[in-house]
Amino acid sequence: MPSITDLEKVQAIGLLSGFERIRPRRWRGFTTPENIRLLAERLRRLGAHLSAITCIDEGSEFVLIYHFDFDGELLNVHVRIPKAVASLPSISEIYPAADFYEREVSEMFGIVFEGARRERLLLPDDWPSGEYPLRRW
Repeated sequence: MPSITDLEKVQAIGLLSGFERIRPRRWRGFTTPENIRLLAERLRRLGAHLSAITCIDEGSEFVLIYHFDFDGELLNVHVRIPKAVASLPSISEIYPAADFYEREVSEMFGIVFEGARRERLLLPDDWPSGEYPLRRW
């Protein structure tokens, strides 16, 4: 299990910012879309497991939250992207389980994960193109 010192080192090299404990066994940090792949690679080497990727539509931007588990210590990494861009790199090559979460977020919100599969996961094949059930307009 990585120590908090390991995560502070990740913060020191600029991959993670605002790293803080928000309650027992729960930590939060922030990164940029440009750094999400590098951060995921570093967390993988430290032994973190990806638990989920969630998305929040905040009007003009999306907040993606990557949930990592370090043997019971949970790290939530927030990534903000403008709704007009709605694209960021996929981490599915680093964490194969990300494929499911990225496809779900893509279908529900219309976010493009660069390098990810584009196959339908949840919505029927005849679902109208450009309509995303969880996106606020």
